[in-house]
Amino acid sequence: MTEQLFTLQNSIDNQTTLQQFIERLKPLHVILSQNTYVKDMTNRLNRIIEDASSQSIMLFLGKERVGKTTLINSLLGRSLLEDSKNEPTHVNTFIKYGEQECIKAIFLDGMVATFDISKLNLLTVSTNECAEIIREHIDYLEIYIKHDLLKDVTIIDSIGLEVGANNTAYFSQSLLQRVDEVFFVLRAGSSATEDEVNFIKKLNTLGITANLVINGIDQLDNKVESFIEKENNVYGEYIGHSVAVSALNALQSRKTNNSQLLIDSRITQLTQLIQNLANNQQKKTRHVVELFINWLERFRKEVELIPFREPYVSAFANVEQYSSDFDLEFTRKQRDLALISAYEEEYASVSNVFKGVQTLYQLLQKLASDLYLRDPLVEKYEEIAVLYQKNVRDYRKLHVDYTMEYARLEKQYKKQTHQNLAFPIPQEEAQGIFLERINSLNKIQSQLTEKLELIGNYEEFVRKNLYVIQNRLNELAKKRLSIIQVQVSDLNIQRKRERTYLKSYADKLTEFNCIIEAQSFLMDAIFPYLIEQQLPISEQEKTHIRNTIECICATDLTHQALYKRLNIADTDDLLTQMDFDAKFKLIGLSLTEADILSEIPELPNVIEQ
Repeated sequence: MTEQLFTLQNSIDNQTTLQQFIERLKPLHVILSQNTYVKDMTNRLNRIIEDASSQSIMLFLGKERVGKTTLINSLLGRSLLEDSKNEPTHVNTFIKYGEQECIKAIFLDGMVATFDISKLNLLTVSTNECAEIIREHIDYLEIYIKHDLLKDVTIIDSIGLEVGANNTAYFSQSLLQRVDEVFFVLRAGSSATEDEVNFIKKLNTLGITANLVINGIDQLDNKVESFIEKENNVYGEYIGHSVAVSALNALQSRKTNNSQLLIDSRITQLTQLIQNLANNQQKKTRHVVELFINWLERFRKEVELIPFREPYVSAFANVEQYSSDFDLEFTRKQRDLALISAYEEEYASVSNVFKGVQTLYQLLQKLASDLYLRDPLVEKYEEIAVLYQKNVRDYRKLHVDYTMEYARLEKQYKKQTHQNLAFPIPQEEAQGIFLERINSLNKIQSQLTEKLELIGNYEEFVRKNLYVIQNRLNELAKKRLSIIQVQVSDLNIQRKRERTYLKSYADKLTEFNCIIEAQSFLMDAIFPYLIEQQLPISEQEKTHIRNTIECICATDLTHQALYKRLNIADTDDLLTQMDFDAKFKLIGLSLTEADILSEIPELPNVIEQ
């Protein structure tokens, strides 16, 4: 009685220790969940926590058609799983306790779908096209049923062993690492083949001692014990417990209420073994510790690679360049301010381009200096307007020449005749120099007439097209203002893009802050607990754990200090700063015909002789 109490107390102590250990791991999982680049390691840690917090996991494995599914059905006392000789189990299936019966399909991408228990055949052994497509994407199934045995354990019905070359067999190592106990199933009378024996031995190298279940003893009559002895002689040192059962008899006994058949099936011995193993909290604690030690080693490799792979490399390089080059950032700000000033000055200039333009001459000066006001239509108008003004100037110059020549004639005539000049000049006086000057005046008058005709033609074009050209020039000015706004917008976008890129790099870098936190948590919270508490860890393993955690902490993710120096200010909006419409209004061109027409001296008459 005392020994039983001691065993019970020891089991309770181990369970408490395991629960405390798992509680220590939960904050570590929360810390790592902040980083998507160690997602696989985070999921592995979460799986350790979940499996350690749940019932013991019992895995039944073996080659196809050895009766694994039938065996599990017999343990549950019902034909839950599809037992087909033609179609073996295609999906690893976790059978758990649940008040409401249902199936959960966990897909490879992490998605979970819930089905009614009646869909089990579809998800496990059905050969229709829809079922096969679904199974291609399923990682594993979880079946929830109400059964007392499942209150203590989770049972896995596995797919068959894959037989490889050189007498080897393969099974998912990641699944093997999750389970607490392995039951290797053989068909009674069929000795383990070389590849099966090699697989059992390989399990030992992984720290797993499989229990042997021989199914189908109803086919051996009285040769059961000799068969077990024969198997033990070959590989007995690599296995734990051995149990021989008849799964078919166990199922049949429940259908017929035949107690003797149930006893003969020996299924209760297997059930008792499962329960005893499930209550072995020390072994479960040891298993969880081993899983965590393996996880630590994988995590060390993962952390050591972080500084040498993307996205850390590019993120670190960009943030480092920005945070260390303050002079460059100051230069950028000065450049941006200068560009803003230049854009503002140009915008103000364009807004006032027609301010003070009150004559055709002033307009032509603007067209000559501001190239954005030019297009084929404007250039044609400018060409005619220039010719118009040139001919007006020529006309005025000729008119001055005429006036001066006339004044000389008038002065000379009065000097010689002592009379005022009047036409026609008497015949006797209209000789010599007077006649020569009169001819010169009439020649100039003829030139003036020709110029005046040209001026009339040009003036007609300039006058008729004034308002069309004026509207066009206002449109070109508005277009230029829009272009300046686009240029400012482009600068604004470029500045924001620079900040966006930098912020994205900084955000990526920030994700790795949790790795630094995890380093500290492992050293300050996990390692002391593993050393101080009564966990099943050897001194050699403690040394290994210390070295592994020290290696993890030795990885220098210096971005933390780098990020503290980084000050990524929000990019100010240049368009808002300039506020074009409020600060500058376009003064449109508004000339009238009177503004563009030149005053022209009256054409003198021809002097008649």
